[in-house]
Amino acid sequence: MNTSHQTLRAMVILMAITMLMLLVGCNNSTPTETMNPSPTSTLSQTPSPTPDPTQNGETKTFNFDGLKLEITNVYEVRTENMKDDGGNPWKYSVFVYYPGARVTVLTPGMSDVNISADGKSHANWGVLLASGERKDIVDDMKSFDLTPDMLGIYSLESSLYVLKFEMYKNDK
Repeated sequence: MNTSHQTLRAMVILMAITMLMLLVGCNNSTPTETMNPSPTSTLSQTPSPTPDPTQNGETKTFNFDGLKLEITNVYEVRTENMKDDGGNPWKYSVFVYYPGARVTVLTPGMSDVNISADGKSHANWGVLLASGERKDIVDDMKSFDLTPDMLGIYSLESSLYVLKFEMYKNDK
């Protein structure tokens, strides 16, 4: 009888430790440079119907796992490769932009209300600021200027970058 109580107590403690470890992994920390493989992003160029004299670059569309953005004044887009802590390859896009660039959220890629505990849709993506703060990407979000303090866009669940921003620097 005593052995069964000890076994039961040990199982309860192990389950509690497992739950705590899972909950610790569900925090909203900021992304690190080590990332895991994710679905591939797609880029496209959107022609502007009327030329804007203040626009220096191109307008690009970024698609990634339900998130769709349009970014103006893009100088170039490149892909950076790396390996995460587990040695898995990871790729993400880097948008180099001219001053005056704007981001328009076409589709915010919010969570599914049917799988949410509270029955509401929540942000899946955030804009990471240099201060460590974030700006959630949500439904009906207004266009916003891309500023040097905006480091990139990352998954709020996994803390992985999907898109980084760099302001164009003329080194001449």
